[in-house]
Amino acid sequence: MRKSKKLAQSLIEYGLILALVAVVAIAALQILGKKVNDAATTAGDNIDKTSQNAAQTYCEKSVGGTWNADTGVCTPPDNN
Repeated sequence: MRKSKKLAQSLIEYGLILALVAVVAIAALQILGKKVNDAATTAGDNIDKTSQNAAQTYCEKSVGGTWNADTGVCTPPDNN
């Protein structure tokens, strides 16, 4: 009977440790979640701006066209 009590006590201790780890993990995710989301949004915005600038530069310098920033469309020059 004594071994059974020790086993039950160990299982309860492991359960409490697991619960504590879960609470700490949830708290960390709550704190870091917004920061990770903000970083991903900033990175996405920077990629979008860079690609728009590259497209505009290609349109104006290489193609010789007119870049419409509102639509993101390059209108090539009329070569008639």
